[in-house]
Amino acid sequence: MAIRVDDITTRIRREIESFEAPLKTVDVGYVLEVGDGIARVSGLSDVKASEMVQFENGTLGIAFNLERDQVGVIIMGEYTEIEEGQTVRATGRIVSVPVGDDLIGRVVNALGQPVDGKGPIHTAKFRDVERIAPGVVARKSVDTPVQTGIKAIDAMTPIGRGQRQLIIGDRQTGKTAMAIDTIINQKG
Repeated sequence: MAIRVDDITTRIRREIESFEAPLKTVDVGYVLEVGDGIARVSGLSDVKASEMVQFENGTLGIAFNLERDQVGVIIMGEYTEIEEGQTVRATGRIVSVPVGDDLIGRVVNALGQPVDGKGPIHTAKFRDVERIAPGVVARKSVDTPVQTGIKAIDAMTPIGRGQRQLIIGDRQTGKTAMAIDTIINQKG
């Protein structure tokens, strides 16, 4: 069977003419300066406050300081590999984390990515990190006590589950140890 050059040429021409590349606009900038987990980026003209950006090496960041000609980005990962001149692209997604029953018992980082080695988290629901807290009336009242396991604290300062508690004191006075003891005491 002989292959004709004209047939191949016609077929290739038809394929090329019928090809349609999907167009997608992407906001891309480049790193001006990096230091201590913060990057100054130029060229991200349409980035929004608290929007996720992705560096050339795949590291994510959060746009936080929007100026006319540059953006300050908090680097949410290893920043030692990010260098001046690398590209940065906007993702179009405001900082959000996965929510749902699949997160129960899991350890995640600030972006909701698992760090416990138990595999990926499969959830379809996400919630913005920066959101307005529900009003006091809409919240469930604090009705369950939390025992710290330290009798002096439990006797003097009642703490309820779901309540915030400030632990203040000088350095090396046991603030972290007390907080860890309280967490451990919640088991069982």
